Amino acid sequence: MLKKVRIVLSEKDGGTREKIERLRERLREQGMEAEVPGPEQPPETAQRGSCAQKDSQERKRIPSAGALYLTDHPEEARRLAGGDCFILLYLTEESRRLPMGAYPYAVESLEEIDADDLEGIYRRLLGVPWEILRTPRLVVREQCEQDLDSLYEIYAHPDMTAWMEGLSADRAEEAARLQSYIRTVYPLYGFGLWMLEKRADGRCIGRAGFFWRDGAEYPELGFAVKKEEQKKGYCMEACRAILAYGFSELGFGGVQALTRENNRAAEAVLERLGFQRSGTAQADGEGAVRWLLFTPKPPEDPR
Repeated sequence: MLKKVRIVLSEKDGGTREKIERLRERLREQGMEAEVPGPEQPPETAQRGSCAQKDSQERKRIPSAGALYLTDHPEEARRLAGGDCFILLYLTEESRRLPMGAYPYAVESLEEIDADDLEGIYRRLLGVPWEILRTPRLVVREQCEQDLDSLYEIYAHPDMTAWMEGLSADRAEEAARLQSYIRTVYPLYGFGLWMLEKRADGRCIGRAGFFWRDGAEYPELGFAVKKEEQKKGYCMEACRAILAYGFSELGFGGVQALTRENNRAAEAVLERLGFQRSGTAQADGEGAVRWLLFTPKPPEDPR
Protein backbone atom coordinates (compact mmCIF):
# COMPACT_ATOMS: atom_id res chain seq x y z
CA MET A 1 0.00 0.00 0.00
CA LEU A 2 2.90 2.36 0.65
CA LYS A 3 4.05 3.62 -2.74
CA LYS A 4 6.78 6.04 -1.79
CA VAL A 5 8.92 7.30 1.08
CA ARG A 6 9.93 10.95 0.93
CA ILE A 7 12.99 11.78 3.03
CA VAL A 8 12.92 15.37 4.24
CA LEU A 9 15.80 16.01 6.65
CA SER A 10 17.23 19.36 7.64
CA GLU A 11 20.55 17.82 8.61
CA LYS A 12 22.52 17.44 5.39
CA ASP A 13 26.13 16.97 6.49
CA GLY A 14 28.24 14.40 4.70
CA GLY A 15 27.52 11.63 7.17
CA THR A 16 23.77 12.16 6.98
CA ARG A 17 23.81 12.22 3.17
CA GLU A 18 25.65 8.91 3.12
CA LYS A 19 23.11 7.36 5.49
CA ILE A 20 20.25 8.64 3.34
CA GLU A 21 21.77 7.12 0.21
CA ARG A 22 22.31 3.79 1.96
CA LEU A 23 18.70 3.85 3.11
CA ARG A 24 17.45 4.66 -0.39
CA GLU A 25 19.51 1.84 -1.88
CA ARG A 26 18.30 -0.61 0.76
CA LEU A 27 14.67 0.33 0.14
CA ARG A 28 15.12 0.09 -3.64
CA GLU A 29 16.47 -3.43 -3.22
CA GLN A 30 13.34 -4.22 -1.21
CA GLY A 31 11.08 -2.82 -3.93
CA MET A 32 10.19 0.52 -2.35
CA GLU A 33 10.71 3.94 -3.90
CA ALA A 34 12.47 6.55 -1.78
CA GLU A 35 13.12 10.11 -2.86
CA VAL A 36 14.73 13.23 -1.43
CA PRO A 37 12.77 16.24 -2.68
CA GLY A 38 14.80 19.37 -3.35
CA PRO A 39 14.18 22.59 -1.41
CA GLU A 40 12.61 24.27 -4.45
CA GLN A 41 10.30 21.40 -5.32
CA PRO A 42 6.68 22.62 -5.42
CA PRO A 43 3.99 21.04 -3.27
CA GLU A 44 2.26 17.95 -4.56
CA THR A 45 -1.07 18.72 -6.19
CA ALA A 46 -4.33 16.89 -5.73
CA GLN A 47 -3.84 15.22 -9.13
CA ARG A 48 -0.56 13.78 -7.90
CA GLY A 49 -2.06 12.27 -4.78
CA SER A 50 -2.49 15.03 -2.22
CA CYS A 51 -6.11 15.38 -1.20
CA ALA A 52 -5.51 18.56 0.79
CA GLN A 53 -7.72 21.43 -0.35
CA LYS A 54 -8.89 24.77 1.00
CA ASP A 55 -12.46 25.64 1.85
CA SER A 56 -13.98 28.79 3.31
CA GLN A 57 -13.13 27.73 6.85
CA GLU A 58 -9.75 26.03 6.76
CA ARG A 59 -7.54 23.64 4.86
CA LYS A 60 -8.85 20.10 4.95
CA ARG A 61 -6.27 17.94 6.63
CA ILE A 62 -6.26 14.76 4.56
CA PRO A 63 -2.93 12.94 4.15
CA SER A 64 -1.23 12.70 0.79
CA ALA A 65 -2.09 9.27 -0.60
CA GLY A 66 0.48 6.51 -0.80
CA ALA A 67 3.37 8.42 0.77
CA LEU A 68 5.16 8.45 4.10
CA TYR A 69 7.41 11.35 5.06
CA LEU A 70 10.55 10.53 7.04
CA THR A 71 11.46 13.91 8.45
CA ASP A 72 12.83 15.96 11.32
CA HIS A 73 10.98 19.02 9.97
CA PRO A 74 7.23 18.24 9.84
CA GLU A 75 6.24 21.69 8.59
CA GLU A 76 8.49 21.38 5.56
CA ALA A 77 7.06 17.91 4.89
CA ARG A 78 3.54 19.35 4.99
CA ARG A 79 4.55 22.11 2.61
CA LEU A 80 5.88 19.55 0.15
CA ALA A 81 2.78 17.39 0.57
CA GLY A 82 0.48 20.32 -0.09
CA GLY A 83 -1.28 19.72 3.21
CA ASP A 84 -1.29 17.17 5.98
CA CYS A 85 0.69 13.97 5.52
CA PHE A 86 1.75 10.81 7.31
CA ILE A 87 4.95 11.47 9.23
CA LEU A 88 7.65 9.22 10.66
CA LEU A 89 9.64 11.58 12.84
CA TYR A 90 13.43 11.41 12.70
CA LEU A 91 14.70 12.31 16.15
CA THR A 92 17.29 15.05 16.43
CA GLU A 93 18.06 17.48 19.21
CA GLU A 94 15.63 19.94 17.61
CA SER A 95 12.83 17.53 16.69
CA ARG A 96 12.78 16.05 20.21
CA ARG A 97 11.25 19.33 21.34
CA LEU A 98 8.14 18.70 19.25
CA PRO A 99 5.01 17.34 20.98
CA MET A 100 5.48 13.58 20.83
CA GLY A 101 1.74 13.01 21.09
CA ALA A 102 1.39 14.44 17.59
CA TYR A 103 4.00 12.03 16.21
CA PRO A 104 3.37 8.51 17.53
CA TYR A 105 6.12 6.96 15.39
CA ALA A 106 9.74 8.06 15.55
CA VAL A 107 13.20 6.68 14.77
CA GLU A 108 16.65 7.60 16.05
CA SER A 109 18.68 5.95 13.31
CA LEU A 110 18.42 5.49 9.55
CA GLU A 111 20.55 2.37 9.62
CA GLU A 112 18.00 -0.22 10.71
CA ILE A 113 14.90 0.95 8.81
CA ASP A 114 13.59 -1.41 6.14
CA ALA A 115 10.60 -1.56 3.80
CA ASP A 116 8.57 -3.80 6.11
CA ASP A 117 8.99 -1.33 8.98
CA LEU A 118 7.82 1.57 6.83
CA GLU A 119 4.89 -0.36 5.39
CA GLY A 120 3.78 -1.32 8.88
CA ILE A 121 3.98 2.25 10.17
CA TYR A 122 2.09 3.51 7.13
CA ARG A 123 -0.69 0.98 7.66
CA ARG A 124 -0.95 1.94 11.33
CA LEU A 125 -1.23 5.63 10.45
CA LEU A 126 -3.77 4.82 7.75
CA GLY A 127 -5.83 2.73 10.16
CA VAL A 128 -5.47 -0.49 8.15
CA PRO A 129 -5.18 -3.62 10.34
CA TRP A 130 -2.04 -5.71 10.13
CA GLU A 131 -2.40 -9.31 9.04
CA ILE A 132 -0.52 -11.34 11.65
CA LEU A 133 -0.61 -14.82 10.16
CA ARG A 134 -2.67 -17.36 8.23
CA THR A 135 -3.67 -20.89 9.04
CA PRO A 136 -5.29 -23.37 6.64
CA ARG A 137 -8.75 -21.95 7.40
CA LEU A 138 -8.21 -18.61 9.12
CA VAL A 139 -6.69 -15.18 8.76
CA VAL A 140 -5.48 -13.78 12.08
CA ARG A 141 -5.42 -9.99 11.87
CA GLU A 142 -5.65 -6.90 14.02
CA GLN A 143 -9.05 -5.52 14.86
CA CYS A 144 -10.38 -2.47 13.04
CA GLU A 145 -13.23 -0.09 13.80
CA GLN A 146 -15.41 -1.79 11.17
CA ASP A 147 -15.36 -4.99 13.27
CA LEU A 148 -17.85 -3.63 15.82
CA ASP A 149 -20.90 -5.41 14.35
CA SER A 150 -18.96 -8.67 14.11
CA LEU A 151 -17.91 -8.39 17.75
CA TYR A 152 -21.50 -7.99 18.89
CA GLU A 153 -22.44 -11.06 16.83
CA ILE A 154 -19.59 -13.07 18.37
CA TYR A 155 -20.63 -12.24 21.93
CA ALA A 156 -24.41 -12.37 21.33
CA HIS A 157 -25.01 -15.87 22.72
CA PRO A 158 -25.38 -15.96 26.54
CA ASP A 159 -22.85 -18.79 26.80
CA MET A 160 -20.13 -16.46 25.49
CA THR A 161 -20.20 -14.33 28.63
CA ALA A 162 -20.57 -17.13 31.16
CA TRP A 163 -16.81 -17.12 31.79
CA MET A 164 -15.65 -13.79 30.37
CA GLU A 165 -16.64 -10.15 30.20
CA GLY A 166 -18.97 -9.22 27.35
CA LEU A 167 -19.36 -6.00 25.40
CA SER A 168 -20.98 -2.80 26.62
CA ALA A 169 -24.72 -2.39 26.06
CA ASP A 170 -23.85 1.10 24.85
CA ARG A 171 -22.52 0.69 21.30
CA ALA A 172 -21.02 4.18 21.27
CA GLU A 173 -19.06 3.36 24.41
CA GLU A 174 -17.85 0.06 22.95
CA ALA A 175 -16.90 1.77 19.67
CA ALA A 176 -14.80 4.31 21.58
CA ARG A 177 -13.17 1.50 23.56
CA LEU A 178 -12.34 -0.39 20.36
CA GLN A 179 -10.91 2.72 18.73
CA SER A 180 -8.73 3.45 21.75
CA TYR A 181 -7.53 -0.16 21.87
CA ILE A 182 -6.51 -0.13 18.22
CA ARG A 183 -4.67 3.17 18.52
CA THR A 184 -2.79 2.41 21.71
CA VAL A 185 -2.37 -1.31 22.42
CA TYR A 186 -1.10 -2.59 19.06
CA PRO A 187 1.53 0.16 18.60
CA LEU A 188 2.65 -0.03 22.24
CA TYR A 189 3.04 -3.79 22.61
CA GLY A 190 3.21 -5.08 19.05
CA PHE A 191 0.47 -7.58 19.90
CA GLY A 192 -3.00 -7.78 21.40
CA LEU A 193 -6.27 -9.57 20.82
CA TRP A 194 -6.69 -10.30 17.12
CA MET A 195 -9.68 -11.11 14.94
CA LEU A 196 -10.18 -14.62 13.57
CA GLU A 197 -11.50 -14.34 10.03
CA LYS A 198 -12.52 -17.32 7.91
CA ARG A 199 -10.53 -17.46 4.71
CA ALA A 200 -13.42 -19.07 2.85
CA ASP A 201 -15.90 -16.21 3.21
CA GLY A 202 -14.24 -13.42 5.21
CA ARG A 203 -16.59 -13.77 8.20
CA CYS A 204 -15.19 -13.01 11.65
CA ILE A 205 -15.80 -15.88 14.05
CA GLY A 206 -13.84 -14.92 17.14
CA ARG A 207 -10.86 -13.28 18.78
CA ALA A 208 -7.59 -14.65 20.12
CA GLY A 209 -4.23 -13.25 21.08
CA PHE A 210 -2.15 -11.95 23.94
CA PHE A 211 -2.50 -9.24 26.56
CA TRP A 212 -0.69 -8.11 29.69
CA ARG A 213 -2.44 -8.54 33.02
CA ASP A 214 -1.29 -6.22 35.81
CA GLY A 215 1.43 -7.89 37.88
CA ALA A 216 1.84 -10.85 35.53
CA GLU A 217 5.25 -12.27 34.71
CA TYR A 218 4.24 -13.42 31.23
CA PRO A 219 1.79 -12.25 28.57
CA GLU A 220 -1.58 -13.97 28.76
CA LEU A 221 -3.36 -15.97 26.08
CA GLY A 222 -7.02 -15.18 25.52
CA PHE A 223 -9.48 -16.71 23.06
CA ALA A 224 -13.18 -16.67 22.20
CA VAL A 225 -14.92 -18.36 19.27
CA LYS A 226 -18.51 -17.67 18.26
CA LYS A 227 -20.94 -20.22 19.69
CA GLU A 228 -22.08 -21.52 16.29
CA GLU A 229 -18.46 -22.05 15.19
CA GLN A 230 -17.31 -23.98 18.23
CA LYS A 231 -16.36 -27.68 18.12
CA LYS A 232 -15.02 -27.29 14.59
CA GLY A 233 -11.35 -26.98 15.53
CA TYR A 234 -11.03 -23.26 14.88
CA CYS A 235 -9.92 -22.41 18.41
CA MET A 236 -7.11 -24.97 18.44
CA GLU A 237 -6.04 -24.03 14.93
CA ALA A 238 -5.81 -20.36 15.81
CA CYS A 239 -4.21 -20.76 19.23
CA ARG A 240 -1.51 -23.16 18.04
CA ALA A 241 -0.46 -20.71 15.34
CA ILE A 242 -0.67 -17.71 17.66
CA LEU A 243 1.44 -19.40 20.34
CA ALA A 244 4.08 -20.37 17.79
CA TYR A 245 4.12 -16.75 16.64
CA GLY A 246 4.45 -15.49 20.20
CA PHE A 247 7.48 -17.62 20.94
CA SER A 248 9.24 -17.37 17.58
CA GLU A 249 8.41 -13.84 16.42
CA LEU A 250 7.64 -11.93 19.62
CA GLY A 251 10.34 -13.62 21.68
CA PHE A 252 8.15 -14.71 24.59
CA GLY A 253 9.86 -16.74 27.29
CA GLY A 254 6.53 -18.03 28.55
CA VAL A 255 2.78 -17.53 28.24
CA GLN A 256 0.16 -17.73 30.96
CA ALA A 257 -3.59 -18.34 30.83
CA LEU A 258 -6.25 -18.05 33.53
CA THR A 259 -9.46 -20.04 33.79
CA ARG A 260 -12.32 -19.83 36.23
CA GLU A 261 -13.08 -22.93 38.27
CA ASN A 262 -15.21 -25.45 36.38
CA ASN A 263 -14.59 -23.89 32.96
CA ARG A 264 -13.93 -27.32 31.53
CA ALA A 265 -14.02 -26.26 27.89
CA ALA A 266 -11.20 -23.73 28.32
CA GLU A 267 -9.22 -26.17 30.47
CA ALA A 268 -9.45 -28.81 27.75
CA VAL A 269 -8.16 -26.36 25.15
CA LEU A 270 -5.21 -25.36 27.33
CA GLU A 271 -4.31 -28.96 28.11
CA ARG A 272 -4.27 -29.83 24.41
CA LEU A 273 -2.09 -26.78 23.77
CA GLY A 274 0.43 -28.08 26.30
CA PHE A 275 -0.23 -25.72 29.23
CA GLN A 276 0.39 -26.96 32.77
CA ARG A 277 -1.49 -25.91 35.91
CA SER A 278 0.58 -23.59 38.10
CA GLY A 279 -1.34 -22.56 41.18
CA THR A 280 -4.04 -19.92 41.42
CA ALA A 281 -4.39 -16.22 40.70
CA GLN A 282 -6.91 -13.40 40.72
CA ALA A 283 -8.80 -12.56 37.54
CA ASP A 284 -10.93 -9.41 37.70
CA GLY A 285 -11.37 -9.83 41.44
CA GLU A 286 -12.26 -13.54 41.31
CA GLY A 287 -10.22 -16.65 41.94
CA ALA A 288 -8.81 -18.43 38.90
CA VAL A 289 -6.55 -21.33 37.96
CA ARG A 290 -3.21 -20.28 36.50
CA TRP A 291 -1.72 -22.14 33.55
CA LEU A 292 1.78 -21.79 32.10
CA LEU A 293 3.43 -22.76 28.82
CA PHE A 294 7.14 -22.44 28.07
CA THR A 295 7.44 -24.38 24.81
CA PRO A 296 4.76 -24.57 22.09
CA LYS A 297 3.39 -28.07 21.71
CA PRO A 298 3.96 -29.63 18.25
CA PRO A 299 0.85 -30.00 16.08
CA GLU A 300 -1.23 -33.07 16.81
CA ASP A 301 -1.25 -35.92 14.33
CA PRO A 302 -4.64 -35.63 12.59
CA ARG A 303 -4.88 -39.39 12.18
